[in-house]
Amino acid sequence: MADWLPERLPEDVDAERSFLATCCAPGAGLAGSEAVFSLSEEDFVHPVHRAVFRALRTLIEAQVEVSSLTLKDALDQDDSLNRVGGYPGLVELLSAEDVERPKVLADLIRRKSRLRQLVHLGAQLVRQAAEEDEPPETLVEQTAQSLFQLAQGDARTRGLLTIKSVAEDAMGRLSERMEGRLSPGVRVGFNRFDELTQGFQPGNLIVLAARPGVGKTALALNWIHRAAESRDGRPGHCGAFFSLEMSYEEVFLRLLSAQSETNMKDLQSGRAADKMDHVLRSRDVLTKLPLYICDQASITVPLIQNMIRKQGSQNNRPIDFVIIDYLQLLSSPESSRGAKQNEAVRIGEISRGLKLMAKDFNIPVVVLSQLNREVEHRTGGRPQLSDLRDSGAIEQDADMVAFIHRKTATSAADVPDNSAELIVAKHRNGPTATIPLHFKGEYAMYKELIRETDPY
Repeated sequence: MADWLPERLPEDVDAERSFLATCCAPGAGLAGSEAVFSLSEEDFVHPVHRAVFRALRTLIEAQVEVSSLTLKDALDQDDSLNRVGGYPGLVELLSAEDVERPKVLADLIRRKSRLRQLVHLGAQLVRQAAEEDEPPETLVEQTAQSLFQLAQGDARTRGLLTIKSVAEDAMGRLSERMEGRLSPGVRVGFNRFDELTQGFQPGNLIVLAARPGVGKTALALNWIHRAAESRDGRPGHCGAFFSLEMSYEEVFLRLLSAQSETNMKDLQSGRAADKMDHVLRSRDVLTKLPLYICDQASITVPLIQNMIRKQGSQNNRPIDFVIIDYLQLLSSPESSRGAKQNEAVRIGEISRGLKLMAKDFNIPVVVLSQLNREVEHRTGGRPQLSDLRDSGAIEQDADMVAFIHRKTATSAADVPDNSAELIVAKHRNGPTATIPLHFKGEYAMYKELIRETDPY
């Protein structure tokens, strides 16, 4: 690895010494503590400075007065005193110049640390690319994820915010909503459902689950289709649909069938020639919507993040609504812990990754999920939260869990029942409910029935 690195890395050893002397000086107080907690041990270059910083942070966390003697004891307990040259070496280090504002030095040390991380990341990419052991797509995915984590590092450690600053931010968004300049959430064109949820909220993870063949994909496509349409004078939401099971063409034909209300089988078989003018008009409507489709079968959460980020940087219109079909088909990066564990651990890791993605991009993320077979053996077959397949982490991470419940034919003689229920079984920010739907399978389309039902 060293062969790929420059002779000198970004660093400022003098700033590190001055920072430690400042934060260890009598009267450093709150300003010193805040500066210490804004850094990590890895931000320091010199091994001696790392050891002293670790001891300093230990003392502050234990609320022990910081002095050369208490630092000496902490270093001794850590078997690091000899590394700093004993007590005389520690005293010499703490004799460096101290400054009035340690935060200035902390910012400088953090900036140098970020630059070193970028150098190491670039060197690693050069080495791995030269060795040709990994496909370029994997290297791009890994590097993009590392860069994203580096960029998000400071944002995830904002710490405590005053109620005043939170209020100013929240009231600003509230005013924008009142004036119609900000959408209250991603609404999906189902009136009772939109009223219940107030639209899918940014940062939320929504799970839509059902047994195979019930129509999860159809409802998900209805949601993203209607969310992309202009409504109430507001432009539609820019959505991305990740299909791990169907091809681009299959996804588009389902959207076209719903838009044109043309039988899906007629479109697939070419028997819709007499309706072609109407189909073409429906196509023109669809192609004007801000929708993106990905049908890559082997895809990971980091790769999805990279696609969203790339689309946002290349266009004026960033993606603000994502649907993934479906959870159990998502792959785990080979280097991840979940890839080496059982399926429950793997799915739990992916579920957590999706929740973090929703928060990092501040967008709602809908993920479809399978249910286990227990629901088939229950009288009535109504799904419940314990039926979520593979991992309880799915329920834990989700802000909302909704099920589709339909009666299925038990024999060929049974008359198909197109009635369905959308059961909102978990809603972290509001009430739960059961909403009646009607399924038009020939058009791959759900419609909401207008009738009263009791809360679920």
